[in-house]
Parts: sequence; C-alpha cells; structure tokens
Amino acid sequence: MEKFNIGSADLNVTLKLTGAEMCSMIDLRDGCEHLWQADPTYWGRHAPILFPTVGESKDGAITVNGEAFPMGRHGFARFRNFTLVSRDETSARLRLVSDAETRACYPFDFVFETEYRVAGGTITQLFRVKNTGNGPMAFQLGGHPAFAVPCGSSGGHADHSIVLSDKGNHDRHLLTEGGLYSGETRPFLKDTDRFELSHDLFREDAIVFRNDGITDAALLNNTTGKQVRMRFEGFPHLGIWSVPGAGYVCIEPWIGCADDAHGTNDIFLKDSAVILEAGEEFNTSFTISVVQP
Repeated sequence: MEKFNIGSADLNVTLKLTGAEMCSMIDLRDGCEHLWQADPTYWGRHAPILFPTVGESKDGAITVNGEAFPMGRHGFARFRNFTLVSRDETSARLRLVSDAETRACYPFDFVFETEYRVAGGTITQLFRVKNTGNGPMAFQLGGHPAFAVPCGSSGGHADHSIVLSDKGNHDRHLLTEGGLYSGETRPFLKDTDRFELSHDLFREDAIVFRNDGITDAALLNNTTGKQVRMRFEGFPHLGIWSVPGAGYVCIEPWIGCADDAHGTNDIFLKDSAVILEAGEEFNTSFTISVVQP
C-alpha cells in the first residue's frame, strides 16, 4: 500500500508513504482537484515535507562540530518511506525514524512524525520531532504544497491573486542562481495584502518573505471567489514559488530557510534552526482550507 485515502464529506485526501506526502485534495462539493498532479515536465511533486533542512545548504552540505555531511536541497524526508502508525476515516499518522542512511548525512537520532486530520473543508497537518539521541540536535522544517491553478474549474494565472494576512510593506529576499540568499532585497508589496499571479514573477526563483510576521496566505480565484487558504502561525518565513508556464503555485511556510551565500552551513547556526536537547520534542502544525465562495 503506497497510497491511501482519508477525508470528510467535503474533502477527499490521498496520501502516500513515500515522503508522507499529500498527493490529492479533491473538493467533493464541486469535484475540483486542488493539488498539482506532479507533471514531471515542470515539477514532479505535490506537497513535499522539508526536513531536516529548508532550502539549499551552502556547498551542498551541513557541518556538525566542524565535520561536513552531504545535504541536498530541502533535506531528505521527502525521499524516505514512512511507516503508517495509525489511520481512520478522517486522519492518519506517519513516522520516520533515524537509521544508518539518515545518520550518514544528518548525524542525529530522531523520531519524526506527521499527522493529517481532515474536518469539513480543512486539513490540519501536524509535526512532531523528538530527539532520541544523547546530545543536542538541530533542524529546520517546512511545508511545500503545490496548489493547482486554476483554483476551481476556470481561469489561469492572470485570474488569481495571492492574499496575505495583513496589509503592509514586504520586501522580496533575493536568491543566487545556486539557491542561496544573496543578502539583497527588493521592495515587493506596499500597503497591500495581495498581488496578482503571473508566470514572470518566478523567473528569479521563489518570492521569499523572511520574518515578516505573515501568518496566513491564500490562493484566490478573482473571478469565482474560491480560494485555498493556509494558516501557519509559528512559521517565520514564507516562500511562494512556481515554474514559469506550470499550472500551480506553491505556498510554503518555513521554520528556517536556505543558507546565506556569505554565511555558514553549521546546522546549529542555520536560520531559525530548532535546537532540541536529548529527550526533548517539538510540535507544530499548519492548516489548509478549501473555501467555497
């Protein structure tokens, strides 16, 4: 069993064991699929979990006590097979446990769990990280769901907006070609809580807001009023990303982000890294709601 379903009267959600990834989110009220269906021409994923790092690590590695360990973009959880711990009609809990393979690139012992709960038109995704080793460990964590455009049955990118939790001034933090932060910013939003989608927005990679206090973001169909809304208190950074020409947009809440081009890749010094002492655990969550007009 690689894939299985949970849901409510409003939503049918498909999950898979590889990466504990959500791969379908169908609104049963109108039959619309709201997750990108992973066309490999553009991007072959749906909603990967980012752990134990977010974004690119400098030199393709993390360092721990001065020793380098290889670490790809966004960590390794999305590639690993999770164990299904429990499941009922509306929820499922999946687990990843450290082993020799994870320790070769991330030298810590841990238990990582994610749980999905569906109620009405809302999915809550919970995360639990426990340090099962004898010393401190550090990690980053993020979500990366790709929502189908159009949001609903009609329209294209130009008919949609991203709506944020507050009207304010938000700068875009710029990335190098290698996916590290250059240290440069550019004014992006001024006294508004939204921007219209276009493919050109992503020709310089993701739109990234760092430490801006944003707690929710929605993909809004301007014509029909239907939206998919994420709420993510406790996630200090937000990325919005797509591949130009593709029929999706990712709304990505992050605890942590890529390394700075002129900074360090020491995992304990990574941006927003969560540090757990032996035996400690960390819990957080975000929600995804499909909102009918």
